[in-house]
Amino acid sequence: MIFKVIKSMTMNEKRYFKIFCKQHSLGGQNKYVLLFDLIDDLNEFDEKLVKEALHKKDYSNKYLSSDINYLTRILMKALNEFHSEKTFNLKIKQQLISIEILFYKGLYEECLNLINKTKRIKLANENHYLMLELLSWEKKCIGYSEGLLKAIEVNQKIGNYFNLLKESKMIAELYYQSYYYKNNIGKISKDQIEHDFNEVLKSEALLNKSNQSTIATDIYYNLIYSNYYHVIDDNKNEMVYLRKVIALFDKNEVYKHENPLDYISVYIRIVDINKNNSAVVFYADLNCLRSFNNCISLQKGVAEERVFLHTYQAELEYLININQLDKAFLIMRKMQETLALNKYNIEPYYMISLYHIFASIYCLMGNFSYGLKYINKILNEHKIKERPEIFIKAEIMNVIIHYELKNYTFVLKSIYEVQKRYKSIYKFSYMEKELFKTIIKNSENPHIVNEKAEFSKLKLKISSKLEEDKSLINDNYIIYISYKTSYR
Repeated sequence: MIFKVIKSMTMNEKRYFKIFCKQHSLGGQNKYVLLFDLIDDLNEFDEKLVKEALHKKDYSNKYLSSDINYLTRILMKALNEFHSEKTFNLKIKQQLISIEILFYKGLYEECLNLINKTKRIKLANENHYLMLELLSWEKKCIGYSEGLLKAIEVNQKIGNYFNLLKESKMIAELYYQSYYYKNNIGKISKDQIEHDFNEVLKSEALLNKSNQSTIATDIYYNLIYSNYYHVIDDNKNEMVYLRKVIALFDKNEVYKHENPLDYISVYIRIVDINKNNSAVVFYADLNCLRSFNNCISLQKGVAEERVFLHTYQAELEYLININQLDKAFLIMRKMQETLALNKYNIEPYYMISLYHIFASIYCLMGNFSYGLKYINKILNEHKIKERPEIFIKAEIMNVIIHYELKNYTFVLKSIYEVQKRYKSIYKFSYMEKELFKTIIKNSENPHIVNEKAEFSKLKLKISSKLEEDKSLINDNYIIYISYKTSYR
């Protein structure tokens, strides 16, 4: 734990810790500052190296575990003090400590003054749990200083907060349920999801939501409806509710800056929808999200990483859709340079998707060998459980690349293995099944079959599907089939 905490600290946090330690030392070098620096210099935690370094500095290493436990305690005290005013929740918690101390000293009037001051902290009402604790202390103080009747009045306020807390909990549960339905499109039948979702929308908590609800509850409320419209493929109304959520954030700047990852995740979905809109609309939202980086103070590293990853990934997908591959290639190269610096610690779930996009760009530009390089990164460095659908699409792209490289024996074997391996967990689309059939026919008789004629037949066969679903026009498979029928 101590290694991870130290490695996560900013320069300002480290500087504050050392000042904090100096205030609690009696001259000479503080052993715990030394231990801190030794751990900070490590690339990975190694107890043996720490012991050796302490011995060289003439410090005992006999009780290293105890020293590390003490270092952890004083480090967390320093971080608590450093961040004590960073968020409204932390401000209230600090005040609650002071309120408790004043109460046990019997300073009830001073206690009540501090309680009233704490209630005026911006967004104090956002955390019902802390407000209940605050009211609980108010009830105690008033009971001792002003009598039973006043305490009863405060107790009624506590009852009101319990009702609001119950409502918040119910709407949060409905949001998680709606998110589950959104994530299970394709795994559960569409009719079943729509039916179950309609039952959610009939919930009393949604139909009779209080006007006193918190910003967080209002956000969940609107996201439930945005998830519903996502499920029924109504992007227009989904966007309406996503914009309402952004408006809630923008109206409450303090809340927005204390919850940057929530704001970013909503904006990412807006950008994702706009990939099929005009350049003006798409880039307006993209640039708005990127500019948010300049306003972030909390969770800055994680927030910057997510904005970097999702905005550039969305831009690459947009450029692929409008066939601006040269521009996509330049942006991809910039991303590759940034990733090579190990500036961001991107999770496998996102890396798989990113590698798949890189492979798509190379293949669409005719550089199948480089495309294969990134497909191999997915298949060799990652596991299917990390992102099943994209992993399987990488397997399909692997088949297409080897087909283009004329490795026909490998192609025939791979198609059979892929279909068999993933039959129980992945529903191959009509497009994928028909593409496999065409590739098999061409691979079995590569020198006899007219490749362009076979792909032209495939294009004609799927034309009806394109009429039914216009979004397929920008599908990578369609782009590939168009490429195979365009050459002379």
